[in-house]
Amino acid sequence: MNIYAVLESLQREVTESKPLPWPLQEKSVVDRERLLKILDKTRDSLPEEVKQARWISRETERIAAESSTKADRVVREAQSKGREILRAAEDEMERLVSKEEVYVRAREEAQKLIEEARQEARRTREDADRYARETRQDAERYAMKVLNGMEGELNRILTIIKKGQASLGAAAE
Repeated sequence: MNIYAVLESLQREVTESKPLPWPLQEKSVVDRERLLKILDKTRDSLPEEVKQARWISRETERIAAESSTKADRVVREAQSKGREILRAAEDEMERLVSKEEVYVRAREEAQKLIEEARQEARRTREDADRYARETRQDAERYAMKVLNGMEGELNRILTIIKKGQASLGAAAE
């Protein structure tokens, strides 16, 4: 069943409902079971784009969480690697402490290694952050594209419904 037929069925159910007695004649009683069945059919008849948009929204959230988790893991690995390099540099420095002229060179090399480790950790974090931002932006752009398409389709459906209501209103007069 297509969505237009379901919407027409829903409209027919409302227009054919029995009005309440005065002073509530603007209100009416509808068959709840029939209305719920029609709503189920409406839900089943929704365009694939609606289902895709819902999936995209969930997928966007999953990708963002996954990217964040990956970025955190990369940062932890970089920090761990930095600590290992620092420990190795400190060990090397202690080993060379006994020799004075070697000590100066070892200290400089250790400082150099420490600085390189810090720069590598910073670069790794920046790369992970950039990857997470780009992934989220791509997912959001795609979701927006699908949602814009759905908005146009829903506006077109709404126009059809309003025309149908107008012609039903004109026919009733």
